[in-house]
Amino acid sequence: MDLGALGLRIGVFGAVGAIAFLGLTVYPFQYGPVESAVLVGGIALYGLVKFVLDTTRF
Repeated sequence: MDLGALGLRIGVFGAVGAIAFLGLTVYPFQYGPVESAVLVGGIALYGLVKFVLDTTRF
């Protein structure tokens, strides 16, 4: 994967994570900033692990 595609993918994941963080902080779950950060961090970590395992060749 070239650096342009990698940068685009990182940017998209970052934007989605920021939107999810803000959405979970405000509405509908009424989570606080810490709970939202933990939840979004867990979702992002799951996606990253899944992506790495899908692209790894054994």
